[in-house]
Amino acid sequence: MIDLDTGENINTLYRFVEIKGGKRTERFKTPDINRALKFHKWYVARYKVGLLLEILPEKKVYDNKEKKVKYTF
Repeated sequence: MIDLDTGENINTLYRFVEIKGGKRTERFKTPDINRALKFHKWYVARYKVGLLLEILPEKKVYDNKEKKVKYTF
C-alpha cells in the first residue's frame, strides 16, 4: 500500500474476520492482497457467507528501555 502523505510503500496485513453471535473469529491473514481476495472468493463460494476485511498498516514503535525500533501491525 502507498502512503498518501509521503508516497512511500507501507507493509500492510490483510485480515479476514468473521463476526457471529458477538464473537470475533480470525479466519485468514496475509500480507498479499491477491492471495487475500482469492481466499475470500473461495470462502464465499464454499460457505455462502462473506467476511469482514481489515487492512492493518505497519507501525513504527520505539521502545525506550531497549532503545530499539520495532515494527508491528
